[in-house]
Amino acid sequence: MAVNIIIACAVCYLLGSVPFSYIVAKSVKGVDIRVTGEGNVGARNVWHVVGKKYGVLAGILDASKGFLAYWVGFFLGLSPWWIWLCGFSVVIGHAFPVFLKGRGGKGAGSALGFLLGMEPVIIVISGVMIGAVYLPSRNFHLALGIGMGSIPLLWKFILGKSWIEVMMVLFFLLSLGLKRLIDEPYMRRIKQESGW
Repeated sequence: MAVNIIIACAVCYLLGSVPFSYIVAKSVKGVDIRVTGEGNVGARNVWHVVGKKYGVLAGILDASKGFLAYWVGFFLGLSPWWIWLCGFSVVIGHAFPVFLKGRGGKGAGSALGFLLGMEPVIIVISGVMIGAVYLPSRNFHLALGIGMGSIPLLWKFILGKSWIEVMMVLFFLLSLGLKRLIDEPYMRRIKQESGW
């Protein structure tokens, strides 16, 4: 079991490290989104810098990394608790990709993809909430915050999961803020230089 856990975490980290947003931006427009727009290697930056349809494409590809990470743990026979390590590994890979020397994105797309693999109904409901908030407000951060913030509550009251598992979901989502804390000085400089 220990060997399978190590293999799963390594594979999921490498999966997360595939910088789809960087690849899409570089291929389509020849830009390095690490130093363009808001300086974030994520779908939202691709949306603003390269175009909406490419932002959607990058978002789907990022989510697919998380979705595949869940199935890596599942097919290696890991228990649900150990499969959470696959989720953390893919998000860490997205945030600190080996292929971009650690300069990645926040990992929200990959996190949602992983949770989609675990509990698809909950993520569909959360996605509907994100759309319902974003369409009238056009405030991406507000919509994402409400949609993702609802996930632990949905985990408890729709699925009837234990509070321990709800805390695991909450901890998993809160870990997405780690990248922002580490990158804040760098991101502030990028935004000043680009006029974002």
